[in-house]
Amino acid sequence: MTTKDLARMLAEAADLMEVLGETGFRTGAYRKAARALERYEGELSELAAAGFDSLPGIGKGLAGALSGAVASGELGYLEELRSQVPPGVAELFMVQGLGPRRIRALWQAGVDSLEELARAAEEGRIAAMPGFGRRSERALLEAVRFALANLRRVHLSTGLEAARLLLVDLEAAGIYATLAGSLRRRLETAGNVDLVARAEPEAVFAALGENAAGVRGRVVHGRLEGLPLRVFCATDADFGSELVRATGAASWVRTLGDLPAAESEAAVFARLGVPETPPAWREPEHLGIAPPERLLERSDLAGLVHLHSSYSDGGASLRTMAEAAASEGYAYMVVSDHSQSAAYAGGLTPADLERQWREIEALNAELAPFRILKGIESDILADGSLDYPDEILARFDVVLGSLHSHFSLEPGEQTARLLRAVENPYLTVLAHPTGRLLLRREGVRADWEQVLARAAELGKIVEINANPWRLDLDWRLALTWRERLVFSIGPDAHTPEGYTDVAYGLWMAQKAGIAPERVANTWPAERWLTLRERG
Repeated sequence: MTTKDLARMLAEAADLMEVLGETGFRTGAYRKAARALERYEGELSELAAAGFDSLPGIGKGLAGALSGAVASGELGYLEELRSQVPPGVAELFMVQGLGPRRIRALWQAGVDSLEELARAAEEGRIAAMPGFGRRSERALLEAVRFALANLRRVHLSTGLEAARLLLVDLEAAGIYATLAGSLRRRLETAGNVDLVARAEPEAVFAALGENAAGVRGRVVHGRLEGLPLRVFCATDADFGSELVRATGAASWVRTLGDLPAAESEAAVFARLGVPETPPAWREPEHLGIAPPERLLERSDLAGLVHLHSSYSDGGASLRTMAEAAASEGYAYMVVSDHSQSAAYAGGLTPADLERQWREIEALNAELAPFRILKGIESDILADGSLDYPDEILARFDVVLGSLHSHFSLEPGEQTARLLRAVENPYLTVLAHPTGRLLLRREGVRADWEQVLARAAELGKIVEINANPWRLDLDWRLALTWRERLVFSIGPDAHTPEGYTDVAYGLWMAQKAGIAPERVANTWPAERWLTLRERG
């Protein structure tokens, strides 16, 4: 747990209070405390030892609750609030454009689920409510349809963790099983969990316990974390055949024809007389495209690009982030705290930048040969300009430009905005380009052929943001641009633990077939500086 985790708990509690109609002192106190925790630059352990009431705006009562949350992992009052808000109403937070006050208004009007919100918008009832109108009704209808389409899906990270725990249970029961389906192919989100087990269905059914629902032929069905669960049971002789069949997308598997019985996947491909295809490459989008000779691996990466420190909204100091990166074998990192327009995320003022740069120089002298590059995640403003004047942008080693607002611009306006950002001589990396949040918000609509063509022409780097809630640029789009663009893998880490998200970026790069030489993280730090000098 970090101070940012506590801040998120407090912000959620304040949201739920507003949904329940509580808008007095306590709601304000929770929001004020959340902001204080977001701005805190030290470690959580230090703050807990000093007492949370040492921060401005946090009283003794709330300080005690926060100490309890650190000890237990839960904020008691938040759990109480969650119990008072019906699940369907809580799901309305999934809809882009809905805040707590609007959700309360909808709930009071009888809208208590995503399905009911869609019906109300389709029937024109939302536009008649105070504070909405026809335009917001149309936007809400589009957003709620997106939310409904993704309601029964989970992020890749969630699905993998649930499957991992189940595999541990099966192993404890003496059953060998392995991951299959979309989770093994590393799709961004999952709507089901598929496994292949070397066991009889009866044994698997018994081992699954409450997760099991029934057996059909040699397939055990059930549910795991709300997702449909299928365990395909195989023998030693056909385990490889079942794994190939249960892993690939159906349209991809059909192209193989009748699968021969074989004990391993390698034997299946050998008997078919075709090269073995990596699991990540078994999608319909890959049909007719030969997989790359070598997939990008963690060992190819020399540097970490796109991470935050406690200077903005990160949960650890610059030193902690740097020492953790060095200990994991990276030669450098590009720190990219938020720019000044991102006040909600502790965006850095020019004075903050001077202070951070001095610390970077001192740490570079101490930690050499490890190196910290002076970067920034600059907001791309509504007109496509970058945050900060040119004289400040010119002093960064690396400038990442990101969309954090104005997502609803028309495609033509959004395209012009992105083109202006890409054409800025100080921009190094177009970070999480579409601004999407998986299962929560669609990316912006723009002419991506035009934007990416201009990025390629100007030698700009395009990020594959590795945060499992983003995974942006979409691997399908990256696949079509894999031989024309240079990409970076950005964990968007806010604590050292976030460095593990690099794995998700690697999986997306593998699905896109990006060669190692087209990934800027494989470069030495000095090559990044030549981009600045060229700009």
